[in-house]
Amino acid sequence: MNKNKAMPAGRQGFTLIELLIVIAIIGLLSGIVVISIKSVKTKSRDAQRVANINSLATSLSMYNNDHNAYPIYDGYIIGSDALSIALKETGTMTAVPIDPLNIGDYRYYYQSIDGEDYYLQYYLETISIQGKNQGLNYVVP
Repeated sequence: MNKNKAMPAGRQGFTLIELLIVIAIIGLLSGIVVISIKSVKTKSRDAQRVANINSLATSLSMYNNDHNAYPIYDGYIIGSDALSIALKETGTMTAVPIDPLNIGDYRYYYQSIDGEDYYLQYYLETISIQGKNQGLNYVVP
């Protein structure tokens, strides 16, 4: 028995079918990786949102302790609004956080008309945060 058989003359490489199967498998695997990366990014943005909201709520409590009222403002938090300016000027925050996407519904909304209490609204993209819903969430004192 000759273990060093040479390939038949007509068989010198991969067939078209074999190449197409390999390309399809690579495409499938790369699609799975892209989908899992997107999922990780959305969960990361949601975790950032919850941390930002907790930071804002803490700063608002500190502001209330110093001034016996919450800042009066009704609108989106964009970093240069009346709420952001009030929190920066009093030193309760050095930089007021904004939503990681900051488009459409994904913006932080603050409302305090009389300074007695406030309503802080934010949206989450997933259900990955325990105790929080996908979509609209809010914080009140």
